[in-house]
Amino acid sequence: MKKKFKIYLDTNFIRDIMEKRNTKSIHLIETIRTLRNNKKCSCYTSAFLLMELCDAKKDDLFFQEAINKKFEFKKIIRERNNPNLEEHHFKKISEYLDNLLESYPFLEKLSLSEEGWQVASDISSSSNIWSPDCVHLATALSNECDLLITSDSSFKKESEKIVKNFKKYKLKIISVDDAQKILGK
Repeated sequence: MKKKFKIYLDTNFIRDIMEKRNTKSIHLIETIRTLRNNKKCSCYTSAFLLMELCDAKKDDLFFQEAINKKFEFKKIIRERNNPNLEEHHFKKISEYLDNLLESYPFLEKLSLSEEGWQVASDISSSSNIWSPDCVHLATALSNECDLLITSDSSFKKESEKIVKNFKKYKLKIISVDDAQKILGK
């Protein structure tokens, strides 16, 4: 590997490593750490990621509580947007985020400029990509990343279509397996 890659990691990939859902992702993040330590890549995500992780963790904690309380399915769905979490839940969320930032200090956070938000809006209004993923795609594009690594096959498929319309950028949307092939050389 000769080129110094600008690598962008999306929320699904980050959740895979944080929740130990995918051993290939865990192996890849360690490959990225080594490359970063050897100054062969830089590694990014969106500042928005932290908010997404908070929401995902709130959902997880709410569902765990609802199951423990033996809520019926309809009640769980009805009350999902009003989870009534308590201080001990928020402490778990804070610890989860702290663990991410401490475990992967090489992961830099990028933000969107006003032009980047317009790109996100354009993508959202013209594709099957959900708004949070549009923020990630626009962040990677507008910050001129080379690779966006995702474990979300639907997002990958839709994003590949969108990226073709942004010819001034060289962003490639890749799976964990493809990233390991490219970066593991």
